[in-house]
Amino acid sequence: MQYLERIHRTDAASWYAIEGDHAGPVERYVLSTAGTRAICNRPELLGVAFNLALQDAMAVALATAPFRRLLEDHPQDRVCVVSFLRGGLNFELRRALHSAYGFNRHSSAFMSSQRYREDGRWFVKEDMYRKLDIPPDAVLVMGDVVATGVTMENGLQVVIDHIQEIGSSVRALVFFTIGCHKAEKVLTAIDARLRAAFPDYQRTVLVYLEGKFRLVDSRTDLRIGIPGTDLVRRGALLAPELEASQYERPSYLLERCAIYDAGSRAFDIPHYARDVVEYWEQVRAFAAEGWTLAEALRERWPEGETDDRDAFMARRAQCWRGVGEAFLEDLYHRQRAFFCGEHAASAAALTAVCGERIARLRDVGGLA
Repeated sequence: MQYLERIHRTDAASWYAIEGDHAGPVERYVLSTAGTRAICNRPELLGVAFNLALQDAMAVALATAPFRRLLEDHPQDRVCVVSFLRGGLNFELRRALHSAYGFNRHSSAFMSSQRYREDGRWFVKEDMYRKLDIPPDAVLVMGDVVATGVTMENGLQVVIDHIQEIGSSVRALVFFTIGCHKAEKVLTAIDARLRAAFPDYQRTVLVYLEGKFRLVDSRTDLRIGIPGTDLVRRGALLAPELEASQYERPSYLLERCAIYDAGSRAFDIPHYARDVVEYWEQVRAFAAEGWTLAEALRERWPEGETDDRDAFMARRAQCWRGVGEAFLEDLYHRQRAFFCGEHAASAAALTAVCGERIARLRDVGGLA
């Protein structure tokens, strides 16, 4: 099994190393911040507010990272932010490097990319806009949402091809994502290529924001889910802080996806808001047929509502190493109160949650 080993925790950020199964050349971390928890829990955080929340989180991430020296000690004019358009722009890593380290001479590279699905498989199109001026001995810093990994793999292969063509080189790669295991799969292959191409290559670092989510596929047992697109909490390796935060409101656990579409969330607000509203309207239709709030919660989070405190504590202690017993005890009682309250036993309760979400999203999204 995989588990999280706490590295350090402050009020601003909590860092965990992913240990256990499938360890390889890629360094794997999970980071939790107030901003990234808000992004995962509150889809109404959109537009510029979404950009700013993610930018602030990235600045905190870089300032507190266990691999900080890799970036801070490297010549800043050989640090290059690579963005796949549009999603990568949301991470605002250029500004985050300035905020964290005072960098002002680092460079940026850009590449367009749009995935599409055909005959059940994912492909990339519209990837011909490229501005890839990458310095020698570069440390590449990147951020993107990763679902199938198709955009990430295609883009990184193009970038490496270009670096070799211009006679440049790479020293390390740092990648931030709200994503799933596909990011590791892609980076493991990329790490092998980089080591073979550049003798001085040192490290590949992957940082999951708030957890290593699960990607919905044809076998995922959910009433509503988009295969190859939705990143869900069910069966995921979540940061303790994110799990604790999701018991604040029922809607946090019930969201269809931890991020939805990051490009439209920032740059096409009506399209994004309609997508999320349509999901909640589907849930409300199920509530009209008698589906209760408790049933909806258990579908998205089957581990909820446990009577066995000792089993709960043992599972969480195995999954999260270095997390104190007091935190686990509090989490157990919060989960019990959340799932076992009388309010959760009715379809009317689910209808009310849906109504609140639809109204709120229509308001912030400017929908009629």
